[in-house]
Amino acid sequence: MKNQDQIIQEEMRKLITKSCQHLDKKEHNPYYGMQKSLLKFFFSSADVTIDFDEDTILLWISDTSNQLSENLYKMNDAVSVVISYVNLEETLKGCLEKGNKSSRFYKTLLFHYNHVADDIGQDAISA
Repeated sequence: MKNQDQIIQEEMRKLITKSCQHLDKKEHNPYYGMQKSLLKFFFSSADVTIDFDEDTILLWISDTSNQLSENLYKMNDAVSVVISYVNLEETLKGCLEKGNKSSRFYKTLLFHYNHVADDIGQDAISA
């Protein structure tokens, strides 16, 4: 029987696969925010930009030598890093980690993005 962490990992892999099916479309990708959030979490970066045409990921990472406190950095000290990828889906799946902190973060992503492309329908209740 699978434990909760294994189920979360499997569901994240499915979500990543689903998110990469929209890469060939030039219109708005509803999963772009999820992809950015996953990369930001994995690389502990301040910002991420994915360039689908150039197959690159631009990360803004704080320079750790100018740390203000335990987890705070000056934004003026951020450096940009460009990462090239061949297959975005495999790159994103390679960012999946195990652990309590990661599992909580992945649950949040699954909650927000797992049904993002589903049609709500006319009978939905709104505020």
